[in-house]
Amino acid sequence: MADGPGDFGFGDDHEILRDAARRFLDERCPLAEVRRLASDPLGHDPGLWKQMAELGWTGLTIPEPHGGAGLGNLHQALLLEEMGRRLLPSPYLGSALASLALVRAGDADAQARLLPGIARGDTLASLGWLEPEGSWEPGDVSATARPEGDGFVLSGVKCHVVAGAQADLLVAPFALEGELTLFAVEGGWRSEPEVSVDPTRRTARLRFEDLRVPAHARLSADGLACWRALLLQGAAWLAAEMVGTAEGILGLTRDYAIDRKQFGRQIGSFQAVKHPLVDDMIGIELARSHAYGAAARYDEEPDPPGTGARMAKALISDVLARGVRHGVQFHGGYGFTIDCDVHFFFKRALFCRAMLGDAVHHRRHLAAELFGEADA
Repeated sequence: MADGPGDFGFGDDHEILRDAARRFLDERCPLAEVRRLASDPLGHDPGLWKQMAELGWTGLTIPEPHGGAGLGNLHQALLLEEMGRRLLPSPYLGSALASLALVRAGDADAQARLLPGIARGDTLASLGWLEPEGSWEPGDVSATARPEGDGFVLSGVKCHVVAGAQADLLVAPFALEGELTLFAVEGGWRSEPEVSVDPTRRTARLRFEDLRVPAHARLSADGLACWRALLLQGAAWLAAEMVGTAEGILGLTRDYAIDRKQFGRQIGSFQAVKHPLVDDMIGIELARSHAYGAAARYDEEPDPPGTGARMAKALISDVLARGVRHGVQFHGGYGFTIDCDVHFFFKRALFCRAMLGDAVHHRRHLAAELFGEADA
C-alpha cells in the first residue's frame, strides 16, 4: 500500500478495482441502457445485479468472515464514483449502507445471520433513513417501537427508501422508550412506490402498522451514536458517487461542445462555453480530493470527526449543481427535452443533493462545530 503524502493510501488494488469497474460499467451500462431501465417497471436489471454480486461488489466492505471482500472505504468510494459516472440504475447504494449499518452496530448474531446473504446478493437490503417530516437529524426520529411479549411492535413511516418495493431487509431507527434504537426488519411492512424525481433510483414509502418483530430484530448498539456516525460515513460515500456523476455530465457536455457547430465554429471554441467547462473540471478535481480524503479517513480510524464528510458532501453538491446547469444550458433548446440524456444527470443531481443532508444542512453543522454553538 502506498503511503506518500497526499495519496490517501492508494495502492495497486485500488487501481485494479477502479479500472475493472469502469470497463464493466462502460460495457453494461451505456446511457441507452440507463434510458431503458428508467422506464422499466422494476427500475434495475436483476441480471446485472447478479453479475455485480459475482464480482464481489455486493459484499465489498463486508468483513471476510461473513462472506464479503473485507475491503476499505476508499475502495467503496472508487466503485461508487464509477457507478455515478454511468448513472447506474441499481439498489446498490441502499444495500451498501444497510450492510454498513449492520457492521457498525456490532451485533455479532445479526451480522452472522444477515450479512452473508447481502454479500452473495441474495438478500436485497436497504436503509430507512428519512421520515415524512424530512429531517436528517437522528434525534428527530418519530417512528416508534414498543416491547410486547418476547419481541417488539413497530409503528411509523420511512420515506424515500431506495429499492424499498423490492427490499427483503430494512435497517432503520425507531424510538424505543425515548431512546433511538436500530432494528433490522425482515419484511412485513406495507410498501407504497413513490414517484421519485430520479427515475434511475427508485424509492418507496414503507409503512409499519403495528408490525410485530422478534427480539433479535433489535440491534445491540448505541442507536443514536451508531446512526449519527452512519449518516456521516454514508455522506462520504455518496460524495464520491456524486463526483462520478459530475464527471459524467462534464464529459457529455464537452463532447457535445466539440460536435456542435454554430457560426461555422465548434461551440466549445467560444470563451462563454470553454471557460465554464474548465471551471467545472477544476471543481470536480477539488471535490474528488475531498471525497477521497473523507473516505480514506474512515480507513484510518472508525469514528473520525465528521468534518471531512460534511465538507465533501457540501462541496460536491454545489459542483454537481453547476455542472448539470451548464449541461442543460450548453445543449441549447435540445437540453430541455426528454430526448436529451442531460436530464438523467439533472434528476440524479436533484436526488443526491438532498440525500443524507443537503449542503445547507452540512454547512450548518460545520459552522456549529467551528464556533462551538451546538453538538455537530
